[in-house]
Amino acid sequence: MMNINIHREMLKQVADALGPELSKKVAFVGGCTTGLMLTDDFTKEQVRHTDDVDLIVHVLSYPSYLTLKQELKKRGFKEVMEHDDPICAMRLGELRVDFMPDKEDILNFGNRWYQLAWETATDYPLTKETTIRLVKPVYFVATKLQAYLGRGNNDPLASRDIEDLLNIFDGRKEIIAEILESNHELVQFIAEQISGLLVNASFAYAVQSASLNDSAREELIYKRLEQIAKAAE
Repeated sequence: MMNINIHREMLKQVADALGPELSKKVAFVGGCTTGLMLTDDFTKEQVRHTDDVDLIVHVLSYPSYLTLKQELKKRGFKEVMEHDDPICAMRLGELRVDFMPDKEDILNFGNRWYQLAWETATDYPLTKETTIRLVKPVYFVATKLQAYLGRGNNDPLASRDIEDLLNIFDGRKEIIAEILESNHELVQFIAEQISGLLVNASFAYAVQSASLNDSAREELIYKRLEQIAKAAE
């Protein structure tokens, strides 16, 4: 089974456990959603495997976050902290699910784009019976770039965030217009970060890996990235 189909099953498992009401209060993001945003069949086959599901949750305070966790426990989620699990992680059976607050001060970590990503998320029909709120592709890109800044160690080849990012630029032709039509702050952030990646000596290897050394696909990725980089002031 292709990774994209495995990921859809993982997403459905989480959405079904949340139920329709709680599902309206979260937005799905992260590597498990990459394939949902791709419009190119070849790239869908190249989506990397991930063993966790990431969600952005809207909470106003830390006590509100704890209240949410209690509700999640009633729905089968458990706090079983493994040695490498972040503080936001819970388990649904063997599946790790990260519930990440949209505000950075709730758990003293986060992503500057989570709040807008949550606010602008749109309904996505995962199956006939299950609909999820999915972060828009442009905010997926922004959250991945922000995550890379925090944990990428300036090594794009080893970064899963950059791998996901390149899959989007390879497999979603609409992403160029979606970015350029976004608000100024978002466009500038994405453009500046991509400009920085393009001059990173290791980035070429990451692009080669994403394109499976297919020169035509590699050229396409660079063309799209450079279109965005030009928007940097």
